[in-house]
Amino acid sequence: MNHEQFKQFWPELRVPLQAKWPAITEVDLSQIEGRLDVFADVIQKRFGELHREEVRTWANRRYAHWSGNYVGYQDPAPEV
Repeated sequence: MNHEQFKQFWPELRVPLQAKWPAITEVDLSQIEGRLDVFADVIQKRFGELHREEVRTWANRRYAHWSGNYVGYQDPAPEV
C-alpha cells in the first residue's frame, strides 16, 4: 500500500489497528493520522524489528480486503 492508499484507508484502519495491537496508543494514532511514514516509525518504536513486519503485513491484508483485492482474507476470530 502506498502513501495515498494508506491516507485514504486510515479511518477504516484506526480502530481495528488498536484493537489488534493494544501497544499502539491514542497518542500514536493521533501522530500517525494517515501518514504511512509515521506509521512505520510508530510500529518500529512499539514493536521493534521482530514484529514490525507482522504489523505491516496485517495492515496490508486489511487494506487489500477493504479495497476488494484480497477476497480470501478474513480477520481471525477473537480469542476467548
